[in-house]
Order: sequence, then C-alpha cells, then structure tokens
Amino acid sequence: MKKIGLTGIIGSGKTTAALYFKGLGVPVFIADDCAKELMENDDNLKNQIINLLGDSAYLNGKLNKEFISEKIFSDSMLLNHVNNIVHPRVHEYFNIWISKQNFKYIVYEAALIFENNSQHIFDKIICIKTPINLILDRINKRENYSEDKVKRILNNQLSQELKCSKSDFCIENISKNKLYNELLNIHTSLI
Repeated sequence: MKKIGLTGIIGSGKTTAALYFKGLGVPVFIADDCAKELMENDDNLKNQIINLLGDSAYLNGKLNKEFISEKIFSDSMLLNHVNNIVHPRVHEYFNIWISKQNFKYIVYEAALIFENNSQHIFDKIICIKTPINLILDRINKRENYSEDKVKRILNNQLSQELKCSKSDFCIENISKNKLYNELLNIHTSLI
C-alpha cells in the first residue's frame, strides 16, 4: 500500500483535497484531528502540555486552542516543544490506523510534513499551493484570525515554494474544478 503525504500551508486547501480523496473512497488520515483528539484525551500528553504551557492550556478539560496558538506561534521554541511532544504520538496512531486499511494507497494530510522531517515515510507527496490573498481571506472567514496572527503561523511553516519544490506533485489551488481535476489525475495514476 502506498503512503501519500498531502501538505500545504495553512488555508491552502488541504482539507478540501482530503475530502475529495475521501469521496473517491481513499482512506484519509487527518494529522491535526488526531493531534487535537490526543491532546484532549491522552492524560499523559495533557500533563506534558500543562507542564509546558500552564493550566490555561485547558478550559473545563477541553483544549484551549486560542491560548495555545497564541503561545506557540509567538515562541518558536515552545512550538517545537509542543510538536516534539505531540507528533510522535500522532505517528503511533497513524501506524495503528494504516495497519487496518485495505486500499491501493492512503492519504496522510498534515501541514508540517517537511517541518517535522517525516517526508521519508511517504511514497509520494502532494503539495497544495494557493495565492496568499486567497489564503488570508479563507483563514479570516474560517478562523477569524488577524492578518498578524496568520503571518506568525506562516513564519513557522516552510514557504509554499519550498514545500512544492520538495513534493512530487504541486497543485495550484485557484478553483475547486482545477483542484479536483488534478487530484483525479493523481488518483488515477496511483490506482
């Protein structure tokens, strides 16, 4: 079974691409969803995050995403610490999940494939690239983040150009039709 990494910067359209693959019957693992679930339900992980970020990392037992994102995207060392705590657990869950799949290939969707130096586990990597003005619009509508916060997040990710240069496929996401056509071509080649 082939392992396909799906990456891109925040707001590039990774989730839309992942949903398209799911619609084609492809098993898709969303790393962010797994990370959030682990951060909320794994007591050992929770304790490590509280030790690192303080009690405000959780409100009423739930992940305080706004507090955490403000802290980690303002301090790259804290971001690295959180990533070093969370990502190995996500990979453990991914390995368990993949052992249960039965398809020609699977898709692993994550923004930080190259940043976490996990590109070697994939047979191919797809990068979704989107004009920055569209990204800013999407994130503002979806997350209501300020432009400053988006820029802080982007400063902690590799540029779209660099991600694309390291990927096997680079798809310019300027319309859903174009995106879907290119993803279908990749799907057909992988099947």
